[in-house]
Amino acid sequence: MTLDRTQQPPVTPFGALSMPQPRIDRLNNGIELFIVDKGDQEVCRLDILFEGGRYAATTPAIADMTGPMLRKGIPGMDAEAIAEHLDYYGAWIQTGTTQHYSAISLFSLNRNLDKVLPLIASMITAPSMPQKSFDVLRQQRIQQLEINRQKVSFLAAEAFNTLLFGASHPYARTTSAQDLQSITIHDLQQYHINHYLNTGIRILLSGRISDKVLELVHRHFDNLSPAYTPPVTVDPIAPEATHTSFIHRPAALQSGIRMGLPVIGSNHPDYPLLTMLNLVLGGYFGSRLMTNIREEKGYTYGISSHIVSMRKGAYFTIVTETGTQYTQPLIEEVRNEMLQLCNNPIPHDELETARNYLQGRRARALDSPFSMSDYFVSSIISGTPLNYFNTEDEIIRTATADDLLRVARTHLHPDNLYFAIAGDQDAIGAI
Repeated sequence: MTLDRTQQPPVTPFGALSMPQPRIDRLNNGIELFIVDKGDQEVCRLDILFEGGRYAATTPAIADMTGPMLRKGIPGMDAEAIAEHLDYYGAWIQTGTTQHYSAISLFSLNRNLDKVLPLIASMITAPSMPQKSFDVLRQQRIQQLEINRQKVSFLAAEAFNTLLFGASHPYARTTSAQDLQSITIHDLQQYHINHYLNTGIRILLSGRISDKVLELVHRHFDNLSPAYTPPVTVDPIAPEATHTSFIHRPAALQSGIRMGLPVIGSNHPDYPLLTMLNLVLGGYFGSRLMTNIREEKGYTYGISSHIVSMRKGAYFTIVTETGTQYTQPLIEEVRNEMLQLCNNPIPHDELETARNYLQGRRARALDSPFSMSDYFVSSIISGTPLNYFNTEDEIIRTATADDLLRVARTHLHPDNLYFAIAGDQDAIGAI
């Protein structure tokens, strides 16, 4: 058979996508264990989620620094020895912090899991947190903060959070160099006790999960004594009365721009349709914002829109930078594109392209047990039901232009936008 390369291959719509649900077990101490037993390779991934995060810390930097410090030493091993040990056995550890969770993740060959799992257990139960390593890490964070505060994009992001959540809300808290200087190793040790040892814990185990792998997880984590952590009451979000914030940077050649608004959370039935609208507007390279503002107008190198799901609710945001002289026309074009979504149904071809792109991106979550684990970790962090993927699938496959028009008018009207701009206000003028 001869392949005719002059003919474009046919494009067919995605069929139904279904995310296999994890098996839910419990350790002997009551810790929930989510198991994704998939894949052919003898590898596994362990994700441990601890209730707490930045929201629970006196200052966000305490939560952000505690995770990395867990890797700086355990009884009998310093940071260099830990790194060499992991490298020798082909394993990898990472830590992370969100508003309400801290996490440790381990990637390992199954045959070497018994050699590296004790390190994770010791990092949780008996980290040494040496003072010298703490001093170095703190100085690195101070230097990085000084660099970031020279960036208009960073300043706009901080100001946007204050506008959107309210100046007194924990979600809007920022870290200053003075905050970092005032933190002590004792602050991290106390945070570790409160939010790693005496907190709610969930464990996700993914990959090729044999009986031996399960036995090792039980052996090393059955002795943890997690505390019952009642659901955190999130302070009411109270956006600022003013919708515009300007951070004046004299003689800045570019403006950092953040704009957006509070939107419905992932438990709302319109949320999947909102994610489709976000994709059409600015969620991929072929989006309206990229086509208009980058490709046609040349106002920016890149512009994108995002929906960030929180424990309660979510927010929509548009992120970009532009030359000072293009600040006002860029904002006007964004408003115009959002009005178009509110006033006119999305044409059929554009809707189908976006639908197929979104389904293709969602399908990548099914590629491997580790990508599935990414999805479930994200679900737990955002408070989304574990079966949300399958619920979302049918809505995305059957959504019509009229459905999206209704959701745009209800949830994405540009009159409700908040704007944070960092740049030369004298050159830009009033927004």
